[in-house]
Amino acid sequence: MARAGRTAASLSDVTAGELDLSRRHREVRRPGGYSDELRVVLSSSTGTWGALTVFRETGRPHFSPSEVRLVTSLTGLVADGLRRSLLLDDARADRHDTGMLVLAPDDSVDLANPVAEEWIDELGIGTRAGTTLPLVIRAVARQARAIGGREKGQVGEGSPRPARARVRTKAGRWVIVRASLLGEGTTAPVAILLEAARPAEMAPLLADVYGLTSQERRVTECVAQGLPTRQIANQLRMSTYTVQDHLKSIFSKTGTGSRGDLVARLFFDQRAMRLTAPTAVPRELSGFR
Repeated sequence: MARAGRTAASLSDVTAGELDLSRRHREVRRPGGYSDELRVVLSSSTGTWGALTVFRETGRPHFSPSEVRLVTSLTGLVADGLRRSLLLDDARADRHDTGMLVLAPDDSVDLANPVAEEWIDELGIGTRAGTTLPLVIRAVARQARAIGGREKGQVGEGSPRPARARVRTKAGRWVIVRASLLGEGTTAPVAILLEAARPAEMAPLLADVYGLTSQERRVTECVAQGLPTRQIANQLRMSTYTVQDHLKSIFSKTGTGSRGDLVARLFFDQRAMRLTAPTAVPRELSGFR
């Protein structure tokens, strides 16, 4: 949906009222006492910040076009609210080690270390009936299999996204989930690694949260490298006055008053990290099936 530029869609609209065309509806929603489903991508000009799924009980009317339009009109407001909420949370030290688990072709867990079990508990189970693993783990595993299929020469559109995601846990911590096939073909087991997000992986998200423009990100990268104003101007091919204007805007957006404060706010450990190459985040965008 996000890739198609659509922020809200109901199952009844996609299937022209024939809900049973969706296998998931036949096997999961209808047996659970639900009929129509409304999926919403919470996005704005600053990016995609969440998703929402709403169900109607069996016997109730399907979601109407006016209801879908109403929800669509609110997505930008909710998305910006989610973005701003990240600024209100205190940074937390994360003592988790790396978790590892191995998934069978049907996504059942063959092996898991204790740390992986801790991460799974903190992430919470999937939102769909009949699932025991967090949605993000299943989505990343599916992406690893898709990449494996491309490497085997199976037909697909475009370049596959990396089998990697960055997600927030129930405790407010950020975790990076990575997946890779343990063998050839899409039926091979999948290894999943879960670890606390490092500053390099969080900096692009923070830049989004603070609403930094592409030029402001480039200036901030140079600041993190310790470059003086004149050198930044030469490297980015802009005047020193323009650099100073960008810095004033950056300081205002991030609530900092100096270059040192800025680096500490965005990068934590004072290392220069890229803001213009954010961690790829695969999304659950398969649509209704």
